[in-house]
Amino acid sequence: MVLYTILSMSQSIRDLISPLQILSKSEILNVSKSFKNVLLKKHDYLVEKGAYLDQIVFLKKGILRSGSNQDQDSDVLQSIQFTFENNFLFLNSSLLTSVPFPHSIHALIDSEILVLTRAGLDGIYESVPGFVAVLRQLTQDEIENEEKLAVLKKIQAHQKRYDYFQRNFALIAAQLPENQLASFLHIPASELSRIRKKISVGSAF
Repeated sequence: MVLYTILSMSQSIRDLISPLQILSKSEILNVSKSFKNVLLKKHDYLVEKGAYLDQIVFLKKGILRSGSNQDQDSDVLQSIQFTFENNFLFLNSSLLTSVPFPHSIHALIDSEILVLTRAGLDGIYESVPGFVAVLRQLTQDEIENEEKLAVLKKIQAHQKRYDYFQRNFALIAAQLPENQLASFLHIPASELSRIRKKISVGSAF
């Protein structure tokens, strides 16, 4: 079950948009107030494969996973993407592409998202035309971050990938189940388990 509640404007969205210096303070306030809070319990679906994701989604708290059904624990390599806190999930949104979503998306842990519907987006385009430039810049930033992460996964040895992730995303690493962390880092689960055991033994001395 997904619980919808209307709460106060999101400071997190304002913090993300403000540094772009595209919108005025009043326009940013207008955009922030247009989003609604949605609470997702662990394993709740945001969208199922073949359905339409007709919202722009901002993840305020938690972790979202895109891929195969979460019940298929052995099929971890089918995890296509993870979305972490303070990030938008809109690159593959049906709202923007007008095609069914190719994968399911569910909450890996209890999560809180902010959503903007098609009607809400149309309203913002009308009242805040500069929001188009905001989405374009955020999209470009996300593409660049994904490219950097892809390079890291491609050129770094398995342990270096894990060490980097631990140093820079310790909170996320602590929240992700080991098989999902292995999927995210493109490391076989058995290899990740070996790396963690090696580090644990080393820290004991």
